[in-house]
Amino acid sequence: MAANLTSENQQTYDGGHGARILQGLRPDLCLIQEFNYGSNSPAAVRTFVDTTFGTEFSYYREAGAQIPNGIISRHPIVASGEWDDPAVSNRDFAWARIDVPGPTDLWAVSVHFLTSGSTVRDTEARALREFIN
Repeated sequence: MAANLTSENQQTYDGGHGARILQGLRPDLCLIQEFNYGSNSPAAVRTFVDTTFGTEFSYYREAGAQIPNGIISRHPIVASGEWDDPAVSNRDFAWARIDVPGPTDLWAVSVHFLTSGSTVRDTEARALREFIN
């Protein structure tokens, strides 16, 4: 599932509303936007993942972003990173290679396109296509 479920204008999951939705839906994979929680330390983010999804879930959260993208997975994340979003400076495109059952891994990318206009979104989409290629 994709999730941009932060509360009010805080761009954080601290309020618990988004976390409760995620707990109710119980996804195996979540491409999450505005992935802020508590102090944003690795321990705080791990607490969010453990409480919301379960201790068996792995995650990747992009570093150094004001409103980071991330990926949370029931299956092991074997590689991860981020690609530069050319339209904004406060987040990037987070990607992960996930070891799902079977011979082929799953590649997932968490994005948060701007809503300021189709021209900007087109620029972001073209950049993302180039990274994927």
